Amino acid sequence: MTTRKIVGALLSLIVLFFVPVMTQAETVWEELPEEADVEPDKTWTIEFNTPINQATLQENIYVKTLDDGKYIPTYDVSEDGKKVVVHPPEDGYVSSGYYKLVVENDISSDKGKQMDQGYEKNFSIKSYEKPVIEEKPVLSTGTVTADVLNVRAEPNASSKKLGSLSRGDVVDVYDFEDFWTEIEFNGQKAYVHKTYMKLRKAGGTAVEGQRIVIDAGHGDHDPGAQSWGAQEKEINLDVSLRVAERLKALGATPILTRDTDQFLTLQGRVEYAQEVRGDLFVSIHANAASPGAKGSEVFYDSRKLSNVEEGRALAGYIQRKLVDIAGMYDRGVKDNNFYVIHYNTLPSVLVELGFMTNSGDFEKLTSNYYRDLYAQAITEGIVDYYEAEVN
Repeated sequence: MTTRKIVGALLSLIVLFFVPVMTQAETVWEELPEEADVEPDKTWTIEFNTPINQATLQENIYVKTLDDGKYIPTYDVSEDGKKVVVHPPEDGYVSSGYYKLVVENDISSDKGKQMDQGYEKNFSIKSYEKPVIEEKPVLSTGTVTADVLNVRAEPNASSKKLGSLSRGDVVDVYDFEDFWTEIEFNGQKAYVHKTYMKLRKAGGTAVEGQRIVIDAGHGDHDPGAQSWGAQEKEINLDVSLRVAERLKALGATPILTRDTDQFLTLQGRVEYAQEVRGDLFVSIHANAASPGAKGSEVFYDSRKLSNVEEGRALAGYIQRKLVDIAGMYDRGVKDNNFYVIHYNTLPSVLVELGFMTNSGDFEKLTSNYYRDLYAQAITEGIVDYYEAEVN
């Protein structure tokens, strides 16, 4: 709430009694003591001497204004059913406003006994100034990809939790600070972790501004698969460079884990993706097996702790494009806990372009024409992923 700068406001207690007599000639009201200058985020606690029938609370507890306006509040009921905590409006009560808390006697106990009388309590709000929210341009929109995404007061995981968002929720993003995005939540500045959002730059292409980490497998003294004089590390790097070039032309920010023939540990590749604050991770490889094995396949990991569904979706889009554009035999999308995807918090996949040990695949893997088609397929798969709605 925009005005909630006050900590630990005391709760006022209204004690309401039930009596066995359920018929009465007329409604009897009791006026409780007035309270002046209460905080704009004031909560009221109504305490009963017996558990109440919660179904009878609906519209029988409300707040009235001087102009006879009516606010139906949200409330929480204690486990024993004897206390009802009445929450203020989302943006707080109005500065210097006058209100009346009304409790109708239509509320009954869980045994069916009706209240003997209704209650009213007048209260006024202290004078205050609403903080002015700085107007900022929207840089991106973000769609939540986690089941629950915590909203924080500051850009760190230990700061105060302000609430949460759910999968599919869409928010405007006003700024970035490392892995944190600045949003507006309940009228105030707040932060969420961008790893659990699919971002879309305002007015741009689907991949514009996306920090996409392209990982060319193997390198240097680790050649990877070898066949007929060709080495996997060279194929991986060449295709990765072509993917990066295509992504850059679309406005993305491609980040290569290696752009030369160098060796990187698996852990080093994952840590680098975090250091550069990547949004997506695609590791590119070529396969080897018996001569009869052929085709492309893309892996995700269902056992990782985050972004499993996003990895699965990304793998599907890239695999379809490899089959359609490069004409690869379809080995499908597969689940495997390869290190670079298992330990990666980003949506992550590992692409196997084809088999160096299969003569047909080998011709494509060593062909400039087909390497460009591989790069096109991976790029278009990434674009399709970003254009798709979050499930």
